[in-house]
Amino acid sequence: MPSFQGMNPVPGDWKCVSDKCSTLNISTLEQLCDQLFIEESITTQNILFQPDRKTFSVDFNMFCMIDKKGQAQKTLISSMYFVGALLGLIASGFCFDNFGRKKSILAGCFITTVAALIGFFCRNYELLLFIRLMQGFGNFVSGTAVFILGMELMPSSYRNYYNGFIQLIWCIGYPIVAALGYFIKDWNYQYLASSIFLFLTTIPSIFIMESPRFYAIKNDVHNIKISIQKLAKLNGIVLNVEEIELSELDDQRQQSVLQQLKDFMQYPILIVETLIQMLTWFLVAMSYFGFNFSWGSLVPNVYLGYIVAGFNEIVSNLLQVGFVQVTGRRRSMIIFLIGAIGAFLISIIDFEIGNKWTIESISSLVGLVFVSAAFGGAYLYSSELAPTSHRGLVFAMSSGSARIGSFLGPFVINNLYNITHKAVPLSVLSFLALVCIGGMFCLVETGDKDIPAVPADVKERRKHYK
Repeated sequence: MPSFQGMNPVPGDWKCVSDKCSTLNISTLEQLCDQLFIEESITTQNILFQPDRKTFSVDFNMFCMIDKKGQAQKTLISSMYFVGALLGLIASGFCFDNFGRKKSILAGCFITTVAALIGFFCRNYELLLFIRLMQGFGNFVSGTAVFILGMELMPSSYRNYYNGFIQLIWCIGYPIVAALGYFIKDWNYQYLASSIFLFLTTIPSIFIMESPRFYAIKNDVHNIKISIQKLAKLNGIVLNVEEIELSELDDQRQQSVLQQLKDFMQYPILIVETLIQMLTWFLVAMSYFGFNFSWGSLVPNVYLGYIVAGFNEIVSNLLQVGFVQVTGRRRSMIIFLIGAIGAFLISIIDFEIGNKWTIESISSLVGLVFVSAAFGGAYLYSSELAPTSHRGLVFAMSSGSARIGSFLGPFVINNLYNITHKAVPLSVLSFLALVCIGGMFCLVETGDKDIPAVPADVKERRKHYK
């Protein structure tokens, strides 16, 4: 949304309604920006954009970009979302594994909806930063909890398809965001529309069930049976849960943060697998959001850029599901990362194809297919690698590292490009992808195995690994 809410005026798309503009013969944005800092009678309120569009770039006087300050301020608005996401994931790592998946979903949805509603009343830059912080916090708490819950309710043969479905829903968000940005001219009203949409999509979350796997880790036999009863009813099965005998519950294990930390010390392989996942998430998030928050500078038309990016994500979603189903989780991740490396290196080439489209523009859009496929694959792979007892914590750590990458990504693409040759950041991304490929060889294939419940199952799973 910030890409549309903070659009800058362009030549021919703005006009000044102050008499001073006529007196001073102001006809260019450069002349206007100069006068904004020395003429008290000319303010951002005197500027009309397109001519009835209202953006925070104009309201908060960021479009002049004196000494690139405006660009840095706008990039910070995007990056604050991921600061909030990182804070949310730090908190949710505890909440997922101790309070449950469903409660975390509802809490995250509430925070996100309220933050969007506050955006309707926002009139200053500092409050906008806070709103973006809270949106990131709530979105990643609820979104991650939804994914974990779904994966725990799915049998192993359907997890790949469920993951693909979730990624497809993400793709649908692109045209919705583009439509909101195009048809709603006022950025405050875009926030209002978002809050209404978020409220409506939160309602179904009230009626979902909690994961029986979560209750099993908590040794809550009563609620395990309730969840199983609900699952049976959804599938049209008549089941008397009182006749069910539950086995393999560890009555001696008490789920807590302290116990989770002890498990990491007792089972070092859990640390190794988690670190590999964290590095992979960091790389794909830096690449994914770095490009997705930079289409305004990478392609000639920002609306077309987002529409094509949305279409490419649908392609990547189909690619991901197909490759994972045929080649498995680990091999697919290696293939996707190799494709991303190729796109990064091709983007270094400086060549204009025509109509302001360049090799970099095309390669960035194609590279998004591989990066997005790797992102979806990382979600699926991590959910199956981590044991139920630590799934929330491992997801929070992996997604937390991704949020750091997400924060850095827009700065790398929007700012680092301006102070060094683009070959430098793109080469760094390629090197990190190569390291991640090496890490994949240290992980096991999980598609043909059940989800582990506790760290001991992770160790057992690797007994015959070569």
